Amino acid sequence: MNAKNCYELAQQALALSARRDPQEIADGLGIDVLYEDGYHDLLGMYYANWGHRFIFLNNRLDDIWQRMVLAHEIGHDQLHRELAHESLQEFNLFQMNSRTEYEANAFASHLLMDNDDVYERLQEGCDIPALAKEQNVNINLLLIKLQQMAALGYDLRVPDCGDSHFFRKIRA
Repeated sequence: MNAKNCYELAQQALALSARRDPQEIADGLGIDVLYEDGYHDLLGMYYANWGHRFIFLNNRLDDIWQRMVLAHEIGHDQLHRELAHESLQEFNLFQMNSRTEYEANAFASHLLMDNDDVYERLQEGCDIPALAKEQNVNINLLLIKLQQMAALGYDLRVPDCGDSHFFRKIRA
């Protein structure tokens, strides 16, 4: 999936909410979000079958991580739904190939951050760590956003130091 298509799908999902709230967006898309305290290593998981779509989310994550994981899983719904009905266990954050994970992260970056707001703050001289903090996202998700924006034509020189698998390192 190219950056333009990913961005456009995220914009369609954003139209379902008055703000960048992944829970409202999931509700608008008809996805049931189930919060669970019993997950230890699992941050979130998307599953779809028989016309029903579910996101299972680790309730022990802080608000910032819950928001990012939920946006990531909505990305799987919008981009990879056809992959999510094979087996519940096969479709958690860490067992898909890296391309689908990157695409879900790119979608999440578009869902959580506005291109023009990010670009304006960079033009004002805000550095990447400070901008990530302002946007309430992990720095790696911001770097993915910047890569996507550069692909969309924004005049950005993005450092190639991000970790597209940063979710793997989080423990609830």
